[in-house]
Amino acid sequence: MRPPLSLGRWQAVLSRTYGPRPSAGYRWVSGAQGYVRNPPVGACDLQGELDRFGGISVRLARLDALDRLDAAAFQKGLQAAVQQRQSEGRTAVWLHIPILQSRFIAPAASLGFYFHHAESDSSTLTLWLGEGPSRLPGYASHQVGVAGAVFDESTRKILVVQDRNKLKNMWKFPGGLSEPEEDIGDTAVREVFEETGIKSEFRSLLSIRQQHTNPGAFGKSDMYIICRLKPYSFTINFCQHECLRCEWMDLNDLAKTENTTPITSRVARLLLYGYREGFDKIDLTVEELPAVHTGLFYKLYHKELPENYKTMKGID
Repeated sequence: MRPPLSLGRWQAVLSRTYGPRPSAGYRWVSGAQGYVRNPPVGACDLQGELDRFGGISVRLARLDALDRLDAAAFQKGLQAAVQQRQSEGRTAVWLHIPILQSRFIAPAASLGFYFHHAESDSSTLTLWLGEGPSRLPGYASHQVGVAGAVFDESTRKILVVQDRNKLKNMWKFPGGLSEPEEDIGDTAVREVFEETGIKSEFRSLLSIRQQHTNPGAFGKSDMYIICRLKPYSFTINFCQHECLRCEWMDLNDLAKTENTTPITSRVARLLLYGYREGFDKIDLTVEELPAVHTGLFYKLYHKELPENYKTMKGID
């Protein structure tokens, strides 16, 4: 087995990899997506990306020879790099560590780094370099669950399920957690089909529940959103692993039954009101609008806005 690289030998390897470097200071390399290179001697040649808040992101997965770098040499190099960042007036360092390089977490922690968040294959640590308490944003604090209230207006039937392996098997709307980058309506349609075999289409957003310190969300906050869906198939083929029962129930019966959750009962009554008085009275519709970030879009949910108010034509 080849011996671990010392700090000096590791710098030499990176120097041969990236070419000659000045003896001190970092320089901006145009066309390199903001990478900062050429650290001074002792800074471990740690590369970084400038962010728009004045911090630096260091991604160890992009460095060579880490598999043979020992923790002590890494700590010395990281300490030198942090000192260099402070002299440059940077406000923070974000350190992204692949799971297979987790041995570098303890050396970073000894220098004052804290966990910010973890993904399936990496962890991110932060060190605040600015004045006063850290102003770095926290990681995502909410999980988003979405349910679909599939209502057939022609029969006044609504699709409900009873979850398997629950202490109380109460009627509820099928649903589950939203996937990353998945729209709310798409989550509702997907979860309904996966649990019941019913195909449907998103129509509107009906309600949002916010709950903090939710045991089902690892003690974090939870957003639970219920959407109104229109069915396009009616033969139930429910998932035996997730559901104990599934059926089309009369909406009036669901609104009156005690064998349901409080939020299901409330939304059933909301639907009954919309069915009788007009869904425009309860629906939050969706529109896609351009975000302030170039090339990005977002979905905005609100009560229907008349077209003349959208354009402000003829409005004094």
